[in-house]
Amino acid sequence: MELKWLEDFLSLVETGNFSKSAELRHVTQPAFSRRIKSLEHWIGTDLVDRNKFPITMTNAGRDFRATAEEILRLLYSSRDEIRDGQHAHKSSLNIAALHSLAICFFPKWLTEIKPSLGDISIKVKARDLAECMQALTDGSSDFFLAFGHPKVPVLLDSSDYPHIVLSTDRMVPVSKLNDKGKPIHKWPGSAKKPATILAYTPGSMLSKIVDHVWRVNDMPEYNIVYENSMAEALKGMVEEGHGIAWLPLSNIENELASGKLGYAINVDQPKHKSWSSQIEVRLYRLKNHNRASVENLWKIAQK
Repeated sequence: MELKWLEDFLSLVETGNFSKSAELRHVTQPAFSRRIKSLEHWIGTDLVDRNKFPITMTNAGRDFRATAEEILRLLYSSRDEIRDGQHAHKSSLNIAALHSLAICFFPKWLTEIKPSLGDISIKVKARDLAECMQALTDGSSDFFLAFGHPKVPVLLDSSDYPHIVLSTDRMVPVSKLNDKGKPIHKWPGSAKKPATILAYTPGSMLSKIVDHVWRVNDMPEYNIVYENSMAEALKGMVEEGHGIAWLPLSNIENELASGKLGYAINVDQPKHKSWSSQIEVRLYRLKNHNRASVENLWKIAQK
């Protein structure tokens, strides 16, 4: 079985046309047809129904599509990781970062530290919490850029994975404002009118932090209508008026200043302050991962 047969098959799935796929794959139609036949022969059954136009998949073809996609994904992913490892040198860094930090925090932080870094190649991979931790522990990333909270545990042994606090932020509940500057969604809710909540996906770090905020308060009535692990995604939903979300203050400074968004409850008042929470932006590393570029960034980050 040849790799190009799988690529041919997936092209045919997309186009439903032998001629079009042959053109896209830069081969003649007869040659393309023979390759699809070769794949079917290798599997032992027909994958496409040639009696219909556009071409449709047989039941076996529909089942095999997911397998073909996964095989190609794994092969190319493995190839890329191997290439990255071969091309890596002492002046390169790999950083796994939570999506929101990769988008909102890292560019500004890099601007601050770039003069001290010198000529260096940096690759940032935005991932969810579990993937970031896996990347750090398996050594595919030198650093992990994360949110943190003193009372929300992270499943990383501090003796092996020390961290530095790069910055602090504050999680606040926000809503879109109406024409009179009032939140269209208010916190807390009531039994008659539960609050409409836009929540972080369970298991994400920001979800854990918001859960901590809720635990230290008497929870009112609410309905969760949307979930996403990314603060930027929840911010977009808030801006459209779909509900209340707890967002890092640094992500919404412009929207608060312009009056587009506002607090769903005034957390600047002492009696409501517990509905907000200070959070940390942390940089984790593997203690024994001591390449020169890693040590250099670690020293710069501690200043």
